[in-house]
Amino acid sequence: MLQFNKMWKFKNGLYYEEEFKKEGVKNFSTTASLGDMKSEKNRKNLLEKYFGNDVIICGEQVHSDNIRIVTGADAGKILSQTDGLITREKGVVLAVFTADCLPVFIFDKVKKIIGLVHAGRAGLSKLIVSKAIDIFVKNFGSNSLNIYAAIGPHICKQCYNTDLDAMAERQLKKTGVSNISNSNLCTYTSDFFSYRKTKTSERIISLMMMEAK
Repeated sequence: MLQFNKMWKFKNGLYYEEEFKKEGVKNFSTTASLGDMKSEKNRKNLLEKYFGNDVIICGEQVHSDNIRIVTGADAGKILSQTDGLITREKGVVLAVFTADCLPVFIFDKVKKIIGLVHAGRAGLSKLIVSKAIDIFVKNFGSNSLNIYAAIGPHICKQCYNTDLDAMAERQLKKTGVSNISNSNLCTYTSDFFSYRKTKTSERIISLMMMEAK
């Protein structure tokens, strides 16, 4: 199994997975230093700087296992009862907000499809990561061997009584995904917002978009 856990880089208050970037997939997880990304002003500044527009697609994030296939027509929407997003369209910005849960970035480098999942304990218990990979395979004909998955900043097992990233990795491996990159960045001990630590309503944002080439 290939592990890309040394491929996460940091620049200007953002963490990104370099392997994805090399493939033309913009991906970022913000830090607390950039402010609360639930703030429209903070979010707009970030998006305009790195994506050229401030329109995202995000879910309501209710700790479900619901995943939606989206298109540019969904831009600007908050999709009801949704915790996972998948698109094959370039220029579509997917987003999840977190403060301890896992943002899981998914990319089929052959079929050119991306997905972004909000995965907390409840969603992982409902197998949301496995279900996301199943959609790649069943709806788009993806081969699991061509799928890359990256686990963004999240609370670690030393700071929480559940090993969330291990749950996600088990689901990925069970579906045949072997290219897994874990940021190993803990939201409780590093420069992120942590609900477990402070009960904060502030959130970081994780963003993903295929660039038009």
